[in-house]
Amino acid sequence: MGHVYDHAGLAAVALLRIASEEAEGGDTLTDRMHNLITDLSRRKGPDAAAELAIILARRCFTLLDSVADAVNVPLGTFLDAAELDELNRVRDG
Repeated sequence: MGHVYDHAGLAAVALLRIASEEAEGGDTLTDRMHNLITDLSRRKGPDAAAELAIILARRCFTLLDSVADAVNVPLGTFLDAAELDELNRVRDG
């Protein structure tokens, strides 16, 4: 049966769980995320990392769209805020 995280979708869920733990406990878990991605790429090839990124982007979009609908705010408002946040992080180094 292969490693459970050989499937990019399951690896994506694992990364979300690690990110959740990280949000509660600081940045100490980032190495776990990096190791999971590195291990997946080593075992399944570089396309696995690309597939993982696509799955995470789609899941993020779906969740943001659901939240936007629930709070009656245009999705673009959330996307704009996310982009500005990342631009500020880049600017601030």
